[in-house]
Amino acid sequence: MIEISSLSKRFGKITALNELSLNVKKGELLGIIGPNGAGKTTAIRIISCILHPDQGQVMVGGYDVGKNPLEIKSMIGYLPEEPNLYERFKAYDLLKYFGELYGVPKDLLDSRIEELLELIGMSDRAQHRINTFSKGLRQRVGIARALVHDPEIIIFDEPTMGLDPATAISIREFIGGLKGEKTIILCTHYMDEADSLCDRVAILNQGQILDMGSPGELKSKIHGDLILKINLKDPAQFSQSDFKSIDSYSSVENIVLNGKDLDISLNSRKDISDIVKHIGSNLMAVNTKEPTLEDVFIQTVSNINRI
Repeated sequence: MIEISSLSKRFGKITALNELSLNVKKGELLGIIGPNGAGKTTAIRIISCILHPDQGQVMVGGYDVGKNPLEIKSMIGYLPEEPNLYERFKAYDLLKYFGELYGVPKDLLDSRIEELLELIGMSDRAQHRINTFSKGLRQRVGIARALVHDPEIIIFDEPTMGLDPATAISIREFIGGLKGEKTIILCTHYMDEADSLCDRVAILNQGQILDMGSPGELKSKIHGDLILKINLKDPAQFSQSDFKSIDSYSSVENIVLNGKDLDISLNSRKDISDIVKHIGSNLMAVNTKEPTLEDVFIQTVSNINRI
């Protein structure tokens, strides 16, 4: 459905995307995770024909973003991190305005709007102005706006950022309900969101994909059956000799130091007490847990940053 080949984009001296290659299958929900400045938003804005690539090729539904932007825009519904809705419009009128822009047939538009308002749980707010809505309600209207022309592809950029937990859960359930019916790209900072929703996840950093696979496949790459998480009082006191000493224990598979957090992947619990004793007075807190997508992300990005 979406094919990206050797895509690069620069802003002055900053390289936002560096020879990025990626395919998204029809009906797939692909998650893109990465630190701030990794290139996530740049990539999806190029797919959406908002930005032009410097080099490489992006094909969407068989169309080239450089040659067929109008055809591609008609296929895509895009929800940016900040929807930037027209404040004075009423919710119904806003959706009607964008439906007309997208060329939705007039005899279908009213019923389409009513269907969407019901879908996002806002039928009772149809005649309320946008400037009276909370961020969560605006995000729902933004989703309806992205869906008003019934696009084949939907792109969400941080759809739950800054929302209260109940609203975030509601929007995640809504996105999950679209799986299979639509081709979806989800950019998010929330690892649990990517883990629960996505068919595949791409880890993006410095404009390149470091790894990609299903959440289960990515988590299986974390060596060991559990992770010993240690919070250090002073990471500067944790030396290379400490790394080597802990790495020498037979149960240790991998060690990652990220700020004050020391994550040690283990294949058994037998050396935990000895490792804790080795840390000694530099230990602030300790616990164990099974590997998560967040652990994969931290380990992958930390490894590349050390190269």
